[in-house]
Amino acid sequence: MVFQSLKKLNYQYEVTTGLYMLESWEKYIVNGAICASFALLTYTAINHLPTQSMSIVSQITNYAAA
Repeated sequence: MVFQSLKKLNYQYEVTTGLYMLESWEKYIVNGAICASFALLTYTAINHLPTQSMSIVSQITNYAAA
């Protein structure tokens, strides 16, 4: 049951992104680039989002106090 649903999700992913037309080595390159982009986005969000959001909050409170 779970295997079938994962297989269906993989099929939907390949059809939506157009990966079904590529050869297997090309799929590895595209999926690797997508995974690397997601990893960099996650890293940036974890490391910089708290600092950035605190900066925005302090600016909003400064404008509200003025």
